[in-house]
Amino acid sequence: MSHPVNWFQIQGPNGHVLQQFYKQVFGWKMKAQPGDDSMVLVAAEPKGMAGSIGTHHNHQPAVAVYISVGDIDAVFGKIQRAGGRMVTPKQQLGGGMGSIAGFTDPAGNWTGLWMADKKKAPAKKKAAPKKKATPKKASAKAPAKKKAPAKKKAPAKKKK
Repeated sequence: MSHPVNWFQIQGPNGHVLQQFYKQVFGWKMKAQPGDDSMVLVAAEPKGMAGSIGTHHNHQPAVAVYISVGDIDAVFGKIQRAGGRMVTPKQQLGGGMGSIAGFTDPAGNWTGLWMADKKKAPAKKKAAPKKKATPKKASAKAPAKKKAPAKKKAPAKKKK
């Protein structure tokens, strides 16, 4: 299973300055996040990914990526066994957007994990059983011959 990077986050002391910078330099399309004008969502470019730019909670510069995983809890164990450390516990995002968590690698780089919501798939309807074709019985009579269509009479000519 592949684990693509599916989100980026660029933050600093003043999110508005960063937003203007990236908009001016790269022409990224941005949309304000409801209820938080210090963070904007960046639309995914063709062959790119979506992300966000804004003010960091402790006003420090930070760049992060989020890696898509099927099960955050299972990946936490692998991270710890490989020398990483879990630093942000799993938390559910609103609006059915899944869950996120964060870890640091052996060099101290913070990286996020993202897991899609596990929605119950709708129950599949069972297909109606197919009716078995009944074999046609051979007829004792020979098939009737088709009659040729009756010839139409030509219309009578009008007398002058």
